[in-house]
Amino acid sequence: MQANSFCIDYNKIMTNMKRLVLAGLIMIGALQVQAYDYSYLAFQNAEGATTFMAIEQLNITISDGKLIVTNTDGSQTFQLTDLSKMFFTQTADLTGISNTETVNETVEVFTTGGLSLGKFQDINTAKVSLKPGLYIMKSKSKTTKIAVR
Repeated sequence: MQANSFCIDYNKIMTNMKRLVLAGLIMIGALQVQAYDYSYLAFQNAEGATTFMAIEQLNITISDGKLIVTNTDGSQTFQLTDLSKMFFTQTADLTGISNTETVNETVEVFTTGGLSLGKFQDINTAKVSLKPGLYIMKSKSKTTKIAVR
């Protein structure tokens, strides 16, 4: 009866390990290079409102269920439960429309096709009155894109 022999080639294992580590370092370096191509980090809430922060001197902390983002322009706080996604972008506005969560003044609501649906006391009153969909709300001071669900 022949005994089974088991031979380990340590040189081959070390060569493969070195290749794996090198490949990992190259991928990490590529990810860092890609991030430098973008000027803004966007934060989108569950309603679709997006806030843009310049990435220069960006500092992100998480505390008490909140994401706190600070840069040279100021600070923004987001509830983690309301945050749906974060992504890098080259421009501070993807649609040409400023997005905010609340507008506490009279708003006129439009469909995305530009059809006026009427005027409402404030953004919350409008949201309650509208069917689910994407709308443009214009107030005296700003234009807001919202998603009603």
